[in-house]
Amino acid sequence: MIKIIKNVLTLENSFNLYQDLINRNMWMLTKASSKDKPAGNFPGVTFIEENKVVYDDAYLIGYFNCLFDTINQKLEEQHNFNLNKNIKRISLNAQNNNHYTEFHMDALANSKSIVGFLTPQWAENWGGELNIEGQIFKYSPRDFILFDSNQLHKSQAIKQIPYWRISINYIIEK
Repeated sequence: MIKIIKNVLTLENSFNLYQDLINRNMWMLTKASSKDKPAGNFPGVTFIEENKVVYDDAYLIGYFNCLFDTINQKLEEQHNFNLNKNIKRISLNAQNNNHYTEFHMDALANSKSIVGFLTPQWAENWGGELNIEGQIFKYSPRDFILFDSNQLHKSQAIKQIPYWRISINYIIEK
């Protein structure tokens, strides 16, 4: 089951959030999708992991909790589908053309993943699409994609880009 949730953020909110995120001193420079291949490291930050606060930024944790409510509202409007607010993880990734991800699962059974595209402007020829088990989804600013957490996924190769490809990842327990 894969659902695309369109236009979760307004364009103005998207630009404001992006500027706020890239100006913060919070990014860990050694995040990776695979512990076996460290060459793919990219900046990231995990706010909540296994229902516990990892990076304590009350403002952003509150913002991303409220953003989840907006995602859920749009999910209901667009797909007649709803998620329980049982957030297991909230994390951010920032990538450019020097970074890549390996195919990975976010969690085993009984959870859903949401990946949101936070960079406010993106050209199709820049790459960075989301690949979920061979199905390719364009990086469309302000859109979010819901899928089962045990589905293999990765970002496609990113071309030379003028911005960071920032995405948010939620894991929601059923």
